[in-house]
This record gives sequence, structure tokens and C-alpha cells, in this order.
Amino acid sequence: MEHGDRERLLELAHFLKTRRARISPELAGQVSTQVIESIARALQLDATERRHFFCLALQQLPADPVPPASEISRALQQFLDLQGICPAYVTDPRLNIVGWNQVASRIYGTYETMSARERNSVWRTFTSPYVRELLQENWERHARHRLAHFRACYGSYSGDPWWMELIEDLSHASEEFREWWPRHDVLNGPEGLKVNYHPSVGKLVFEQVSFLLSDAPHLTVTINMPRDVGETASKLRMLLSHS
Repeated sequence: MEHGDRERLLELAHFLKTRRARISPELAGQVSTQVIESIARALQLDATERRHFFCLALQQLPADPVPPASEISRALQQFLDLQGICPAYVTDPRLNIVGWNQVASRIYGTYETMSARERNSVWRTFTSPYVRELLQENWERHARHRLAHFRACYGSYSGDPWWMELIEDLSHASEEFREWWPRHDVLNGPEGLKVNYHPSVGKLVFEQVSFLLSDAPHLTVTINMPRDVGETASKLRMLLSHS
């Protein structure tokens, strides 16, 4: 760095420091998220530094501006596979399915062959005839729950182009989405009891649990466990045996 540039930046730092010092604590506390984000970018903070900066300045974590990863770690995939007959999958903050085990693919659809849009659980809930058939009389409850979860996630990404495009497309594709989206229902967490009607093996009853990963808190793992060890579990083994 040239000497002149160094002196100029030093002068800038002193200027900002003196101007900051003359602001009352009450006014200084009104810093917006946008300002903090701009400073973080200007300082080229890494992800850890940025989170720390947000916690100090605003007492809250930042929304992650980096597009969610499309792949999961090998260890997480192994964890999903070890769930055996329990359908298990991983979603990112956009509610895209980014990881799954074999039995989940057998029940909810062949994720391996789906496009990125089709693997978005909100898009699929509102546009897939298969999902409606799988859920039958439980479709509306599931769809409202999924939409409320989506709305809660959207709060951290309001105005983001990816979210805006999906919301617009869903508004064109689904009458229910158009009707329910303006209600601003928000919800997070698992659905609890979940009933599916598979075209080959019939009724499946699950208890659902979800949790965030400590080393990747932007990812949510969901596991559907057979509510009974008899009928549902036997049907799941049957699905897996037909490979």
C-alpha cells in the first residue's frame, strides 16, 4: 500500500472514530441490519467473524447470504442411511431436500431424478399430484404447516430474488397458495403424527422428529419413525426389499 493511501485511510479511521464518539448511546444503538451487513462486506469478514460482529452489534445472528449447499457431507449421508426403515431427509433454509435415504426416496418420490425445483418441498407440496395422493385427506393440514414453515424461513430472506421468484411461481401454480400466503401464518418444528398412503403398500403412520445440526445449523434433519413396530414397519421393510 502506498504511503499516501495509508495516511488517507488512517485519517478516515480517525474521522469516523471522532464522529462516532459524539453520538449519544441512544442514537448509536439504532444501527440497521443493512448498515452492519455493509460494514461486514467492506471489512471482508469471514463467516465466523461476521456472525460474531452481528451478535456484538445487534445481539442477533445474521441471515446467511450464501446460497444453501446442494450436497451434504459423507458423514451425514451415512447417518441417514443408518436410519434403516425410517424415512429420513435433510432440508436447507429454502426447504429444498438436499439429502435423503433410500426408504425416503421409495415413499416420497425418486429425489435422484428430480430437478432442483422439484426437490423444493413447498413447490412439490402445492404442485405435485403424487403428493396430494400420498397425503389424501391430510394434504391441507400438511400444506398449511409447510407453508407456515416456509413463511417463517422467508422472514430472514425478505426480498431475496430466489424467494421472490418461487413465491411468484407458486402464486401462479396453486390456488391454495394464493389464498393462504397473504395470511402470514408462521410455524416451525415437526408435524408430529404423519399419515401417508403409498400406492404400493397402503397406509403408513409415522411420528416425526426434526433437529438442526450443530456443525451445520442451516440444515435440518427430519426422521419419520414408524408409529407401530408391526404393520407400518413391515410395509417399510417390504418397500426396501423390492430393490
